[in-house]
Amino acid sequence: MQAPTIIVNGQACENITVLDRGLLYGDGLFETMAVRHGSVRFLEDHLHRLQTGCQVLGLTGLDLDTLKKEVARTINADKECIIKVIITRGTGDRGYRPVHQALTRIVQKFPWPVFPQAYQDRGIDITLCKFRLSHQPRLAQIKHLNRLEQVLARSEWEDEFQEGLVCDAQDHVIEATASNVFFEANGGLVTPDLSQCGVAGVLRGQIIRYCQRHNIELSVRAVSLGEAAEMDAMFICNCIIGIWPVKRFDSLQFSRSELTGRLMSVFNQ
Repeated sequence: MQAPTIIVNGQACENITVLDRGLLYGDGLFETMAVRHGSVRFLEDHLHRLQTGCQVLGLTGLDLDTLKKEVARTINADKECIIKVIITRGTGDRGYRPVHQALTRIVQKFPWPVFPQAYQDRGIDITLCKFRLSHQPRLAQIKHLNRLEQVLARSEWEDEFQEGLVCDAQDHVIEATASNVFFEANGGLVTPDLSQCGVAGVLRGQIIRYCQRHNIELSVRAVSLGEAAEMDAMFICNCIIGIWPVKRFDSLQFSRSELTGRLMSVFNQ
């Protein structure tokens, strides 16, 4: 029997009610996971971030064991694919007030994307988005369903760039539209502080912990747009693409550093 590509609350299904609060208000969370060699990479990190998001939003009743089984069922025999998990507050009466009710669980499977090898070998071109992220520390770092800021930022270019760098209103670099960013300066790494806005990516966390274990200098702090232009190297990362070095940031040119190459050899598997 062919495994379903979408499971909703444990059932093979492609539909949810139009009264679901995830649809009505973006009231929920999601995780996008890489399946490599038949298993989810960094599964426990994804589940931890999902639990953290549930605590922030006050979503109760998520059964992680059930969710794991649904993820495994959706993967089936696929060795390489993408799994997206969506958790919403479920259905409710009209109005914003959240009430306790059964959560909606959605597990989706997508084919593994094929990217040009040149993105890893030579690097990518990115641009600065005009759109600015707003500060909301309560929602910072979690992966909630409200992605309009990213939609608007991503609408600024077509295919001439592979990513767009996004700042806050104070011109501090925060992230890219669908990935985190690291800079290299004086042999160490710098990644923006995400306490006010932005998503704390799972691979970002893995890279931070790797640097800590291997005594690689790393600073998590505010990075101004002017300072970013003076960095020695830059790369973006997420669980699907791995690490991509940046070779051009609008008019600025960068080269892939030895440290970036070392990290790519660890995480681009």
